[in-house]
Amino acid sequence: MERFKTAALILVFYLGFVTHSHSQLLEVNNQQTSQELYDFHINKMKTNKAIAWIAIISGSIMTTAGIIINVTSNIFGDSSEGLVLTGFGIATTLVSIPLFAAGRKHKAKANFQLQNGAVGAYRDIKYSGLSISVSF
Repeated sequence: MERFKTAALILVFYLGFVTHSHSQLLEVNNQQTSQELYDFHINKMKTNKAIAWIAIISGSIMTTAGIIINVTSNIFGDSSEGLVLTGFGIATTLVSIPLFAAGRKHKAKANFQLQNGAVGAYRDIKYSGLSISVSF
């Protein structure tokens, strides 16, 4: 009976948390200009690349430190103290691969916005292509 009460209480808190939490909720705005979409994708690309570089550098440092700890501890005895740090370093380095791929995807979307419409110009106003030039 005590387990049922605990499970019911956990379920109530879980459902209350799930229904009231919003994680990375983007505002739906269908009236975005090419400039706004370009800026959005460029900012996402920069963020993804920055996080990817941080992950690859910190993962490399952890891997190197784990190998150094493991080599120095094996000289003085038979232990594997640095293997956990090496494993976390390799995992952190591998995490950077999808982040670089996401950055590349956002760069392609930003370039598509450049090709799709003129950035910084209003697409609603259409002018004819006739111009007159007078030189003195």
